[in-house]
Amino acid sequence: MSTFRETVQGDCVVLELEGKLDASTTPDIQSRLLEIIRSGQKYLALDFKAVSYMASSGLRMLLVLATTTADLEGRLVLCSLDQTILDTLTLVGFLPNFLIAADSAAALALLEA
Repeated sequence: MSTFRETVQGDCVVLELEGKLDASTTPDIQSRLLEIIRSGQKYLALDFKAVSYMASSGLRMLLVLATTTADLEGRLVLCSLDQTILDTLTLVGFLPNFLIAADSAAALALLEA
């Protein structure tokens, strides 16, 4: 099971993800994030510090979010990635599509730049 917590800081939204990102959890997360983006909040940070697993559906969600924010001239930053998820993004060639930060504070700094 995956849960998430939203925090709005100025024009930026930090979404702290927790648990597994798989076919049973990503649709709800993606839907909520697309709602946020379409409401005008186009600067997003996804905090992965409590994510234990990411399946291909999580990768797909990230690409949808990256494309949507780019189309709206926004930004998406991924932060607090563990080595396994970072290696997966690298292996499948997705890493160049994202801004990466060490933690949520660094992610906010990238979003506000």
